[in-house]
This record gives sequence, structure tokens and C-alpha cells, in this order.
Amino acid sequence: MTDVLTNSIMGSQIGYFSLNQCIYSPIAQSNEIDNVPGSDYFLYNDIRLKKDQIILNLHKLFKYCINPLFRKYGQKLGLTSVYRTREVNKLLGGVKNSQHIYGHAADIVLIDGTSSLKLFNWCRINTPQYHQLIWEYPEQTNYSPHISGGFSWVHISYIEGNNFKKNSVSSRDPQMHTRYENSETYHIGNFTHNIPIIEEIDFELKQY
Repeated sequence: MTDVLTNSIMGSQIGYFSLNQCIYSPIAQSNEIDNVPGSDYFLYNDIRLKKDQIILNLHKLFKYCINPLFRKYGQKLGLTSVYRTREVNKLLGGVKNSQHIYGHAADIVLIDGTSSLKLFNWCRINTPQYHQLIWEYPEQTNYSPHISGGFSWVHISYIEGNNFKKNSVSSRDPQMHTRYENSETYHIGNFTHNIPIIEEIDFELKQY
């Protein structure tokens, strides 16, 4: 259901994208949830969930992380999830304190089927500032507009004053976590952090 708050921000721009694209969520629509920045502020009384703060965070995320990607890839760059209310994040299975609920993070793909690894590596090499970069579920297929789920994507976040450039892989495949581990990596749940640069040919050779 669309309310006054939704109408007031629908035409806003966040970098090369509209705010409407940043808050779009099929799961929110199907559950009739207004996935709008600030809509759950009074429920949780958390100043970080105020509309103005979330919008500011989104602008910084796009300025430093998403806009450079758009200048590189243009309309091939797709957003699969950016801002989420806590309710939407829970329905999506996100971690409780997800960066998405504060407007700090975006999940991205290349809609032409380019590998998520290539996108991950481009971000890692060419993005001067970011908080965390995650290569998400590489065992899954690359994105295609003809599938509704089960694809790999890249998560990128920006948190002002806290951009230490953590590089991670998320996977349900135990072998994925052992392929690139070294003395610098550490493993928590489905995540291995501080992973090294991964050559695309190396990843292809290690497929099974």
C-alpha cells in the first residue's frame, strides 16, 4: 500500500538511480509492506532508522560505490536489493543488524550474465572506499532476467569513517571456503573474510 511518505520521496534521485529503484522489493509488495526509509523509525525508536539519515547514507553509498560502477557498466548494472525495513530484511533472511536497513549496502548484478566474480574483482580493484565487499553464493548461476532466484550477486557497503575494505565470500559450499583460505582469512557461518584476489581462470579451474 502506498502512503503519503512514499509519494513524497518517489521522484527523488540517488545517483543514477531513482529512490524508487532503491526501495523496490517484490517481497515487500507481496506482503503489502511499505519498504520506505523511516517507516519503521517509531516502531524501533532507533535514530539510525530516521528517514533523513537513511537517505544520506544512500547518497554516500551511491556516490562512492554505485555511481563508479554505473559509469563503467551503464544500464547493464542491476540493483537486486538496496534499502530494507527491518520487517522486509527479516522476510528475506538477512542478518538482524544488516547494513541494508540503514541504507549502507546494495546487492548488485550485471544483467547481461557477466560473472559475479568479474563484478566483485572490478569493485575490489577500482573502488577506493568501501566497508565490505562480499562475493555472494558463487556456486549459484550468474544472474539472468529469466530466473527469479538462485543466482550469485555482489554485496557492497559504504559506512563513512568505517571503510576498512573487508573482502569476503558467502557460500553454502564448504569447499568454497577452503579453496582460498590462507593465514589471513577467517571463517564465520557461511562467510570467509579477508579472501585474496581471485583470478577468474583460477575459479573456473576449481569448479566441480
